[in-house]
Amino acid sequence: MSQLSEQVLEGLKKAYTAYFDVEEIDDGTALKVRCSYHMRDSQYVLVKKAELWAAECHEYLYLWDTGRLDTGAVGDIFRRTLADGEPRVRPHSQHMYTYLTAVALYDSAQPDALEQLKKLKKRREFKLSLHGWMEFRIAAVDLSTGEITVNRAGKALAKDLKRLTDRIISANQIGEEKTQ
Repeated sequence: MSQLSEQVLEGLKKAYTAYFDVEEIDDGTALKVRCSYHMRDSQYVLVKKAELWAAECHEYLYLWDTGRLDTGAVGDIFRRTLADGEPRVRPHSQHMYTYLTAVALYDSAQPDALEQLKKLKKRREFKLSLHGWMEFRIAAVDLSTGEITVNRAGKALAKDLKRLTDRIISANQIGEEKTQ
């Protein structure tokens, strides 16, 4: 793990701590952190027992530090994220959605790995979406250029992730200039 990727990983963990439950994972793989977000919103009349509607939204975000991103690593990220995340999805009448999101930090990547990443998709609808849906999103952050590659479902994720990583990288570069 490079020093820059370690700093970006720590910065992302710090940023996500405000809304997510952050759990560090130390199993010797590229998976470093699992973040869990749960929200329930409802509307009721006079008393809480007279509930008009309710909606639950969940997200499980997995932070990976791969170093070099190749097609094997992309496949491993996809399989492991789904293997860990799908059992956590609990569809019911008030479930709206669950996102399984993978964010991979890398220093270098094979071009075909990035093309493979863009084509990854997994979406499940439960009881014709009456019990919500589950969708897989993935983003890969190039630490050398700051470029972010996402799959189709992850397009909404790219803007916020770009803002976060740019701020973390620029803050670390300013800190390096002060120490020199």
